[in-house]
Amino acid sequence: MVDVAVVPAAEGPDPSVADLLAAWLPGRRWYPGGTGDVRAEPWLAVTFDDDGGTVGADVLVLLVRLTGPTLPGGEVVVQVPLVLTDADAPGPGYIGTVATPSGDVAVHDGAAHPACWIALLHSMGIGTDDVEGDAAALTRRGRVLAGEQSNTSVILPEVPSPGGSGGMLKILRTVAPGQHPDVVVPQALTEAGWDGVPRFLGALKIATPDDATVHLAILAELVPDAEDGFELACDVASRGESFAPLAADLGRVVAEMHAVLRRALPEGPPVDPRAFVAGLRRRAAAAVGEAPALAAREAEITALLDDLERRLVAAPSPVATQTIHGDLHLGQALHGATGWKILDFEGEPQRPVAERTAPDLPLRDVAGMLRSFGYAAAVGRAPDPAWETEAADAFLAAYRETVASGLEPDTDAAALTALVLDKALYEVVYETRQRPTWVGIPLAAVDRALGAVS
Repeated sequence: MVDVAVVPAAEGPDPSVADLLAAWLPGRRWYPGGTGDVRAEPWLAVTFDDDGGTVGADVLVLLVRLTGPTLPGGEVVVQVPLVLTDADAPGPGYIGTVATPSGDVAVHDGAAHPACWIALLHSMGIGTDDVEGDAAALTRRGRVLAGEQSNTSVILPEVPSPGGSGGMLKILRTVAPGQHPDVVVPQALTEAGWDGVPRFLGALKIATPDDATVHLAILAELVPDAEDGFELACDVASRGESFAPLAADLGRVVAEMHAVLRRALPEGPPVDPRAFVAGLRRRAAAAVGEAPALAAREAEITALLDDLERRLVAAPSPVATQTIHGDLHLGQALHGATGWKILDFEGEPQRPVAERTAPDLPLRDVAGMLRSFGYAAAVGRAPDPAWETEAADAFLAAYRETVASGLEPDTDAAALTALVLDKALYEVVYETRQRPTWVGIPLAAVDRALGAVS
């Protein structure tokens, strides 16, 4: 076991390390500051007391406070794990060498370095003593998962796990005080005995000087030979084959997830119709303000939301909210030998933490998955325009056969249409900012949603 201490950043590494990071951080894919006017200030240093000598290097985690007008809420905290070694022994994740009063030091991105992986695992109480050579074995078979943007995940086949497949270590890059949903939800599902989620194995949390809880890393059992759901759907679409059977299986799994979450975690308050629709109105107004393509559709959007509010107010009984996934799409699902597994329960990254972790209607998850079929059809260049509709219909039919929303059928359909619209509006804004040539994908979904009630 490795003891963990949290101290002010001023008591952490030499200031020259912070100078090196100031130049390195903005180029990271997970760095939320982009190229905007962002100020970075080291806040806390997390150190690891390795009495057993199993880590073999100096490992520390810097929590860096970022402030700037482009950041959600004007401020976020990012986690920067580091491994410091002798200058003549640079290793994986090497960033650069700095001169300190005690000599030159090689600085590494800890997320890419086995010494950091071991420190994090041991701090969770996960033993690696039966992994021959510890760092050597993890170096040989452990690898950082490519392509992630908001966090860093490491595949560790040698980590002990109940199924013998190893573990997936997720190092959270943006951290916030409170119980992290990607800990709370998978842990609850695992303890409930549901196998539609990678088995939760542990997490590392610290207490800040003001006694707030912050989670830094999560370990789940590795799903062997699994395919990313979005990549799988794109591949099927590109071959002109139907995704409906796989979509139906996924619909049943998502419905089971919602049913288990309803039992395993506290129920939320009943939906307040006016407050619920007011949230959709705020997001829609913001989207219309940012994406010029939406201006001509503003009146129709307002009419759709007016209709939903009338239906919810007139509903014979209130509908309870519950814990949901919050950012469900095909990329949050893996398909392997045992079927679908759902992962990544952090919620929609651009929404405030309190908002994206609040109890909600499960239909929000359904809407997110339906929109994902649209992207898979476009990216996979499905030759049949009906590919998306067929997959979406199969998913939705299987979902509704497995679990009920608690709404009358017409109101259920109106709520789902509004939530699909909400997601598509978010996508229009994203594509307008990041990939203007892709705007047509979500814009077509906006028009279909508006046409459904015209």
